[in-house]
Amino acid sequence: MPEIGKQRYAPTAFRQLEPSFAAAGARTLADPHEPRGLQVFVVHPHQMVRRGLETMLGDLALVGSTSVFSDVGTAHRELGTARPDVLICWASATDDVRDLALACRECGTHLLSLLEGPEEGQLAVASAVPADGFLLSADLTVESLGEALTRITRGETPLPASLSRRLLGQLRDGTARRSERSYSLTPRESETLHLLSHGLSNKQIARSLHISHHGAKRHVANVIAKLNCPNRTLAVALALREGLIQETERQET
Repeated sequence: MPEIGKQRYAPTAFRQLEPSFAAAGARTLADPHEPRGLQVFVVHPHQMVRRGLETMLGDLALVGSTSVFSDVGTAHRELGTARPDVLICWASATDDVRDLALACRECGTHLLSLLEGPEEGQLAVASAVPADGFLLSADLTVESLGEALTRITRGETPLPASLSRRLLGQLRDGTARRSERSYSLTPRESETLHLLSHGLSNKQIARSLHISHHGAKRHVANVIAKLNCPNRTLAVALALREGLIQETERQET
C-alpha cells in the first residue's frame, strides 16, 4: 500500500485556525467548488528521498495529495485506478521504469523524472526515459519542484540548465549534417514540430493551428513517434540536428 501524504481541503482562511481544529474540520467545511490540488505519485527506492519529496510537496499549495511508493510495481498497479496528475520517479533505463512511463502516457499522467548520478551520463539516461520533464535530484528545492509541477501540467517541458547546455552542445556539433532519412511528417505535423521548437505547450499549439487541444496532443504524439524519440525535448533536438526544422521554416516562408 502507498504511503498517503496529507490532503488539503480547507479554504485558506480556515487553514489559518488552530492546526488541530483545522485538521479535524477541514474535510467538513471545504468548499466543494474550490479547485482541487494536484494528485501526485512519488516513486523512489530510497526512503530519505521519498520522505524529502513528500515534505516538499506538502509545502506546495498547488498539491492536494501525495502517494508515496518504494517500488515501481506497486505504483504501476495503482496508476490505472488513481490516475494521478503527476508521477515523480527516478530516471532509469530499466524496463520497469520505461513500462511505468508508457503507462503514464496511457493514463494521461505527466511523468517528472529525477536525474541522478554523474552529469556526463544524464543526457544518455534522459534519452532513454519517455518523460515529460526532468529535474536534478541534487538541485531539488520546494521552489524548483513547484515550478516544474506548474510547467509540466501546462504542457511545457522542465529541463535542468546543465542538460540543456549538453543538448545544445550536441546540436551545434551536428547542425551542418542533413538527414538522408525520410520521417514522413505530414504538413500539419511539420507545423507542429516547428511550434515545438519554440517551446509551445499543447494548448498553445492548438491555438496557433486553430485546432482542438486533443488534436494538438495527437499531432505532438505523432511527431514524437515518427522521430522515434521518448519525449518532445529530444524530438526537437533530433529535428534540429537532422535539419527538419530548417526545412519546415522554408516551407512556411
